[in-house]
Amino acid sequence: MKEKIKIKYSGLIVFSSKILSVFTGLIFTVIVTRNLSINEFGTWQYLSLILSYATFPAGLFPYWATRFYARGYPVAKATIVSNLLLSLPCFLIFLVFVPSVSLIINVKPFLFYLISIQIFLVYLSTSLEALALGKQPQLLGYETFSFELTKVALALILFVTLNLKLENVIVIVILAYLMQCLTLLFLLRKNLIVKEENLNWNIQKKWLLNIWLPLFNNFPAFIGGLDLFIIAFLTKSAASLAFYKVALSIATVISYSLGTSIALYPNLLKGGEKKDIEETLNFFLIFAIPMTFGAIFLAKPILHIFKPEYEEASILLIFMAPQFLLKSLTHIFGDVIVGVEEIDRGEDVSFKKLLKSKLFKWPLLNYIRNALALTLTYVFTSLILTYFLSNSALYAAFSCLLANIIADVFLFSKAYLTSIKAMPFNFPLNKLFKYCLASILMVIVLKVLNPIKSIETLITIGIGAIVYFTCLFLIDFEVRTIFKKLFVYIKRNHNLWK
Repeated sequence: MKEKIKIKYSGLIVFSSKILSVFTGLIFTVIVTRNLSINEFGTWQYLSLILSYATFPAGLFPYWATRFYARGYPVAKATIVSNLLLSLPCFLIFLVFVPSVSLIINVKPFLFYLISIQIFLVYLSTSLEALALGKQPQLLGYETFSFELTKVALALILFVTLNLKLENVIVIVILAYLMQCLTLLFLLRKNLIVKEENLNWNIQKKWLLNIWLPLFNNFPAFIGGLDLFIIAFLTKSAASLAFYKVALSIATVISYSLGTSIALYPNLLKGGEKKDIEETLNFFLIFAIPMTFGAIFLAKPILHIFKPEYEEASILLIFMAPQFLLKSLTHIFGDVIVGVEEIDRGEDVSFKKLLKSKLFKWPLLNYIRNALALTLTYVFTSLILTYFLSNSALYAAFSCLLANIIADVFLFSKAYLTSIKAMPFNFPLNKLFKYCLASILMVIVLKVLNPIKSIETLITIGIGAIVYFTCLFLIDFEVRTIFKKLFVYIKRNHNLWK
């Protein structure tokens, strides 16, 4: 078995970067929402939604690249070149559809042409991320640092010097992606100048022949965003998107805890064991549980930070927080399902064998989940618009959320049962109880403080984190041991520039 990646070390680096992105993302989103109207913010989300359809093929070649690179195949250069070549037709198709998609909610075509520059950068960064994930997953933390700090720095400069407009926001994100790509290129430089690696296209031909599998695997994400497109189409307004996305921006923070699980997938590809899964789940829950409790009980004051009008979306966040906890656990179970699959280790893998493998069966479950979510979104939203004339934007957003919760509960249950069959493991229920207990004590403090203003909310969040980890250190010996070992390891061994 090849050298294993340290789960806690890599996980802590990536999770730390995600925590930084919570604060930088908050600063950036506050600047944007305070300067853009609700409709302009919704328009930006619509632009990003349409862009995602042009960039979804970016993960096709990287899907195989991570699996092969983790197992020692020299595919770095070919991965980057093949992905950049793939970006060209996707860019052209995006431009062709601009005139029609811009009419749905009345968006200037110029904004689509501007954001299209991002397509090439997404394809480049995705290929670099796949390589990093295969051997040095902690590098994904450093790229996040560069992206977030660049984004916030540029936003603050423009906020001070200019009147921030929607086109400025788009340019800021493009430049942040550029910095992210440059950072990864620098950190992976030794891997990209390996003399033994030539542009041998034999492996890429194999990927191309089997491209249907990552396409099948990634397509659920492609159709998953159609729920918001359905809302935009039925309501003919960007307001529903704005409410949904602002709540989503907070709920997504819970999924940042997945950074702690970053080493699980490559370790399983190298021949991991059930201990890796249990260790990952435990480490993930340490951070995900208090985040979920905090998002639920501080929903209104947190959303007030963005704009007082967004307080209405607190009902969305209250339900969205536990949903994202389930989604994150489902993601870990999915990594187990496809990580233990070894059907693609051989030189020649037949179409028939792939169809019978977990590499096919897992995304198939995601298709069922998305079909259920889209159907329910259309039905629920249509009913809402028929019977609720007032505040229909918020109700439409909630109908979309309810549809997704039902679908996610289904996928979670199937993912857990499938993963535990693929590699039996014990879910850390006793640890979960301790983390919930510490979170409840944290919530009591949060409710006593009862923040109202934005600065009070931020201070309260910090106090809540201190209370939670203090309680956890007092009641859980393993947590104390974990962090002591992590800090000692980082202090003695970590050197980014080696």
